[in-house]
Amino acid sequence: MRTIAIFALLTTFVLSGCGDPSVSGTVRFSDGTPLRGGMVVLQNETSQGIGELRHDGTFTIYQYKSGDGLKQGKYRGCIIAAVVVDDQGQTRSLVPDKYTDAATSGIEYDSDRDRGKLEIVIDSLPSDR
Repeated sequence: MRTIAIFALLTTFVLSGCGDPSVSGTVRFSDGTPLRGGMVVLQNETSQGIGELRHDGTFTIYQYKSGDGLKQGKYRGCIIAAVVVDDQGQTRSLVPDKYTDAATSGIEYDSDRDRGKLEIVIDSLPSDR
């Protein structure tokens, strides 16, 4: 009977507390201004997570639905959909092109090293754009 009680206790612990870890952070330009729109995408060979940027530049990564966390591992990242639309319907990127591709962005996340926090600092666009 004692073995059954211990097994039930362990099962409850595993089911309630062993989800994928939460990953959150901010995206700021090098002058400290937050990026106020877009999404952060983290991906590796087996998993991908996405987090929508809030008005203050903060985000929380999820895989399938808000709150489900991100599988442990090493990831490369990029920023997508960070655009504004002018009165004529033309879109303009808010970030330099290199940040829109995980191969060139320099954005990396390692769950062992970063432990749920990802602070991203990006270059500003040239003022003539």
